Amino acid sequence: MMKKAAFSLLLALASATPAAAAPAEAAPAPAEPIYGVWIRGGHQQKLEFFDCDGKLCARGVFPPPPPGQQPMLILRHAARTEANRWKGDLFNPENGKIYIGIITLDSPTQLTLTGCLIAFLCQSESWSKVPGEPAPSQKTPTSRRRN
Repeated sequence: MMKKAAFSLLLALASATPAAAAPAEAAPAPAEPIYGVWIRGGHQQKLEFFDCDGKLCARGVFPPPPPGQQPMLILRHAARTEANRWKGDLFNPENGKIYIGIITLDSPTQLTLTGCLIAFLCQSESWSKVPGEPAPSQKTPTSRRRN
């Protein structure tokens, strides 16, 4: 039951609709290899990773939100725990719960996103960087709201 919930969490993260959470502003920051748009292996869902107050955040950017709505904030204020690794809160829009999220930058074009219900019950997925997507500092920032 819990393994199914962990898998459902990761599926929900990638296909989130923008109704349940507010985005953070994409503040200009020094370029980090993790910043930019990433696509989930074997799927069309995309997340944009960006700096938010010195931490790492990610929002769902594909499928795009309905007109007039901002992309949903999925990863919230992840702190760097070591080189190329961050830990933060992953929001599950299906149930409104927040889970442990670990992001590992495996290479400049590959990352692993891990969602954990508890420390030992985790599900990981590979994401690839989308070439040619502008960095967040080159896009129009979204409005800033805190949850």
